[in-house]
Amino acid sequence: MARARRLSIAVITLTLLAGGASRLSARVFEGRMAYRSGDYATARAEFSADTEQGPVARFFLALMQLRGEGVPRDERQGLALLHDSAAAGYAAAQYLLGLSYLYGHGVNRDRARAAKLLASAAAGGDYRAVAYLALLKQGSRGERRDRAAMLAAVKRAAARHNAVAEQTLAFMYLIGDGVPKDFSREVSWYRAAARDGDGAAAFILALMHYYGEGMPRDSAEAARLMKIAATAGHVRAQFFLGTFYYHGQGVKQDRRQAAAWIGKAAARGYAEAQYAYGLLLLSGDGVPVDKVKAMEWLGRAARQGEEGARDALQELVALRGGGGGSGALPLNAPLTPPAVRNGNGSGETGPRLEGKGVVLDSGEFSLKFSLPDLTDAYAAPSTTPGTDNFWNRFQGGKFEIIYRPGK
Repeated sequence: MARARRLSIAVITLTLLAGGASRLSARVFEGRMAYRSGDYATARAEFSADTEQGPVARFFLALMQLRGEGVPRDERQGLALLHDSAAAGYAAAQYLLGLSYLYGHGVNRDRARAAKLLASAAAGGDYRAVAYLALLKQGSRGERRDRAAMLAAVKRAAARHNAVAEQTLAFMYLIGDGVPKDFSREVSWYRAAARDGDGAAAFILALMHYYGEGMPRDSAEAARLMKIAATAGHVRAQFFLGTFYYHGQGVKQDRRQAAAWIGKAAARGYAEAQYAYGLLLLSGDGVPVDKVKAMEWLGRAARQGEEGARDALQELVALRGGGGGSGALPLNAPLTPPAVRNGNGSGETGPRLEGKGVVLDSGEFSLKFSLPDLTDAYAAPSTTPGTDNFWNRFQGGKFEIIYRPGK
């Protein structure tokens, strides 16, 4: 990997809603807006531009392939995308794939596999799957009658203020599953679900208000709904709410609250939150400085594939070995941070704490890395070619190479 590419840190986490990663998330929302309006060409382009190919983007691409919406119908390609999305845990994909196995659409019928997929979808908050599992206990009466019974069951549960059913019915109005696509009904059911405590619905509405998806942008309302979702335990909402508090978007800026919410999401395994929380601990931004724990959180995020955390750890251990060598940590090397030395004079090499930074000895050279404020790490990318890399982001007293001749 080229040095500039290896050292670059994507603009993510605490500028998620205004920076690089927000562009990835925005692709999905732009795709949803285009899909809702029937502009399938734009929808396909936006979902395909989601370079991480998340499960939501893959689901909508699969749906368009299976239905022939804006593209020639391609059941094989659609099912391949659907399998990927379902394997990544997206409930809507698990539901649709479960029906494929139940009725033999493009695959051999497999009732056991269908039931397993529907159970996963039900656990993930898709009430259509809940209804189908109940129907299967009574015995299938054929696809057409089963689908009609499913729709009736979802509507009955939604009318009884079942929040999961309300959120599911909103999604059905988005994609036109058994009901016509209808944005006003979609939003009204999301609002009903949010009022009844559904975190996923509150999260979706919060993003709609933040991005202005079909409604005026309103950061205060976005923050209010995001807090409802976060309090209900929605892990992504906890992370997003942390970013709101960090930047003062829709709420009064509060770095301690930001760290608290990001820490909650990190503790539940959300990789971007682990990366951000590691940097907060490293810099003492909203939390007391704890460089040992910071490296632990960066390691957890890196093991989940978070490239920014991997880059940070690579640079923390880049100068290792004798003779002043500066070889980078190989991408396949273990990502568990080395033991931190506390300046006990033992002569061992490896990182140690010193002031506000982490120092790594390497023969005649030492590398001192410190991060006083996350804003520096997540500044907007430079427009000057060749200057937007890790090293340049940490200049100005934040990154030093110490030379000790004769050591």
